[in-house]
This record gives sequence, C-alpha cells and structure tokens, in this order.
Amino acid sequence: MKFLVFLFSIFFFLNSNLAHAQNSISYISEQEKNLISSWEASTFKNHPSYLQFSYVTDEPSVVEEFYLKHKSELSKKIRDRDSNKKKAETIFKYLHENVFIQYELNSRVKDLANSNKYNCVTATSFFVSMAEEFGIPFQVYETPAHVYASISHRNEEVIIELTAPKDGFDFGSNMESLLQTLVDSKLISRDELAEKGPEQLYQDYIARTIPISKKQLLAVQYHNEALIEAENDSYVAAYNQMNKAIFLYPNETFSEAYKYIITISQLDFTIDESMKYTLLNSALNSTKSDSTLSYTFVNYLGELIEDLLKFEENFNEVEQLLEDTEVNIFSDPFLEQKMREFRVYTFISFAQNASLKGETIKAKSQIEKALELSPENSRLITYYISVTSSHALKLSQSGLFQTARSIIDNLDQNYPEGYPIIKETKVQIILDALVPIPFVIENQDRLLPELELARSIQPENIYLKSFSVNVYHELAMQQVRRSNYEQAKKLILDGLSYNNQDPTLKSDLELINEILK
Repeated sequence: MKFLVFLFSIFFFLNSNLAHAQNSISYISEQEKNLISSWEASTFKNHPSYLQFSYVTDEPSVVEEFYLKHKSELSKKIRDRDSNKKKAETIFKYLHENVFIQYELNSRVKDLANSNKYNCVTATSFFVSMAEEFGIPFQVYETPAHVYASISHRNEEVIIELTAPKDGFDFGSNMESLLQTLVDSKLISRDELAEKGPEQLYQDYIARTIPISKKQLLAVQYHNEALIEAENDSYVAAYNQMNKAIFLYPNETFSEAYKYIITISQLDFTIDESMKYTLLNSALNSTKSDSTLSYTFVNYLGELIEDLLKFEENFNEVEQLLEDTEVNIFSDPFLEQKMREFRVYTFISFAQNASLKGETIKAKSQIEKALELSPENSRLITYYISVTSSHALKLSQSGLFQTARSIIDNLDQNYPEGYPIIKETKVQIILDALVPIPFVIENQDRLLPELELARSIQPENIYLKSFSVNVYHELAMQQVRRSNYEQAKKLILDGLSYNNQDPTLKSDLELINEILK
C-alpha cells in the first residue's frame, strides 16, 4: 500500500547596477557543481546519499558533522543480523526521538542540522541516506505535493511516512484520514473539499504516486528551497535553485512552481528593472525545451523590454537579452511571432532615439531591420518613409545632392502613391541644389529646368513658390538692365505661373508693361 500523509504542497501560495547577467547556474562550491553537472558519471551516480546534504548547503561542515554524529549513534543500535525491517524501524524511531523534533513546512537541510526542523523532503532524504548506510534497499516516492519512502523486506514493501512520528513506520491509512490531514494542514480548503469531493481530490493530490531516483530527490530538495527563498523575497536564490531542480529533474510540477516564482517576482513593484532583467535572464537556463516556462518568460519579457528601452544606456542589454532568448526558449510559431514583435519594437525604439539625436543614417538602418521582420506593417512603412526622407534631406543640406536625390528617387519608386512627404522632400532637395547656383542669366538653363521639374512633382509646394519668385525676379531684372524687355516680361509671366498672386512679380510686370508702352 502506498498511502501517505499529504504534508507538502506546491500549491501552497507564498507571501511575498544593470549589467548583462550570464545565464548560468551559481553553485555554493565546486563540489556542488561537480555533483550536479557530472551526476551521470559513475563516481557521482553511486556516491553516498548523505553528500547530497553537505554539498548543497552553505554550511557543509555543520551538516556533515550532524549526519556523521547520528550515523555513529545508530551504528551502536543496529546489528548486522537484524532484518531490513528491524533496521529500518530502529532508524525511524531514533530519528524521531533525536533528529526530527519539529515539523515545519518551510524548512531546509541546514534547518534540520541547526534546529531539528524537518519536512517531508528533508526527513525522507535523511532517512534513506541512513538506510543506504546500513544496506537497506529503499525506494522514494513522489506525488504532486509530497515525498515518502519505502524499504524492501522479504519481498514485502514497507511504507515509511516520515512526517507521522507515531504511525509512520509500516504506514497505513484511508482516503478520509488523508484528506482530513490536508484540511488540517491548510493545504486544501474545506470549500475545495466540498466542491470537488474526496474522490476527485484524492486523484488530484495523492493517487499519482511515482518512484524517483536519488538524483530526482535532490531536485525536489532544490525545488522546495526555491519556494522558501521566494517566500522570503530572495528571488535570485529562488531562480538559481529552480534552475538546479529543473536541470536534474525536468517535469510539469517544477515548471509550474518556477512559473509562479517568475510571476511574483516580475510583478513585484519594489524590484527595479535591473533586477528583473537579471532574474529573467537567469531563467533562460530552464526554458529551452519547456513550453510552460517559455510562454511565461515571453509574457514578462515584453513588459521588461518596454521599461528598459526608456533609457538609452539599456539598449545593449536589451539586444543581448533578445539574442539569448531566441537561442534558449522553446520554439513554436506563437513564440516566434512574439519575438519578432519584440524585435520590431526594439528596432523602432533604437530608430526613434537616433532620430532625436539627428543620427538619421542610424535611424534608417534600424527601421530597415524592423521592416525585414514585418514588411506589411503599414505604420512601420510610414515611419520608414519619414526617417528615410529626413536622412535624404540631411544629406542634401550637407551638399550631397546626388546621393540625396538617389535615395529619395528610390523611395519614390518603391512607394509611388499616398506619401506626400516623398514629393515634398524631392522638391526640397532640388531647391537645396539650386541655392549655391548664382541667379544670373548665364545659369538660366541650369536653374529653370530644375524649377520646372520641382513644379511637376509638387506644384503647390510653398517653398517652391517662394524660391521661384526670387529666381524669376532676379533673371527678369537682369534682362531689364540689358534692355531685353520682352525677354524680361516672358520671365515674369513664367514666374507668375508658379505663383500668380506674388506681389513682387506682379509689380515687376506692371513696370515692364509701362516700359513697353
């Protein structure tokens, strides 16, 4: 029988210098790093279980001394000829008399060594470590919210429930008492019991029992410590412990726990963007093949990017985070689309920042990157046309007229309709090129065709109207000084075709007409 007392739940809801974070797991010691990263190597796979206690705490010597002390005491009580069941019962009684003094849901390994506080995970781990030391075959079982052990005795499985001091050895119980324990421990509510009924709750929380290895038991230990760290708002430690847990034992329960930790940390208004960046980046250790975590990660990534991009000094970090994300998250069409949207938003932000500083070529290149990802985005196209026109105009104002005209002509060819700014810019570039040319009769053949070209593009352009007045007035007055009155009148009439209400040209025409009389 594999009944158990349900004393730990992942559904227990917790209270709760920006720099590029290397998304790697942090280890307390080199021993812990080797233990986890090289677990499958024979030297680690077959190591004594108690090392799992000493290597994973920040007080390894205290924990090891604590373990060896009780191992020594048990050696005085256990005889080689004792049966497995007798040995296990001796260990169980001794531990509850001398080691497991106070049950506490949120306790960890060092709490056991320092103050004899235990929960189902630390107690089960400690028990099976002792069982291993004394040659007792054992098994560890996990439900969605609890762990317990069993030992083998003469082809019989003896259930060991470490959280039940009185009747936990060779444990037996029924569904009603187990569910009552859940209610008493406040791991489920009376309302939930009334709503779902005992059968459904038993199936949800108890029946799905599976055997796990020592490696997976260690992962459960990390998982529990992560939840405790999150409860204490120690989010860096919580993320780190969850990364270790998922590295050792990827499963849906851990993913949901990590999802919860990510959610409460990213929604914590007391944490600034730099810390949220560091935390979210570290979660990339666990997202590669996990759709649950990837969706959660991407959900908060968008909000974080929006906050970070308010400041230019964060641009490099955002770009690096996007690159790391694309490499490390689970890939499916929805997530790929979201990442494209984040990229587009980022490129637009880069472009806007460059535009404000007058860096038009940089702004143009960023918008082009965005357009590659979203070529049919009409708002993006409009912005691209605006930025490219500004860049062409800046080149024109710097005297690079041919380059400017080439850029704007290419833009006009690709977007021939619906964008007046293109025509306006083309006219302005033409006028910019005419400004350095002296307004003299000798340059008339250079000036007038360009004005005509500008008028064919945008006849109502106010700058064209103003500029053409100056050109035609100056050329006409030079003809007057040369007594070429008919030629002067023709120039004035041509000028009035650009702007028939211009007072200067109208006055010039009256003068010429008087002279011709």
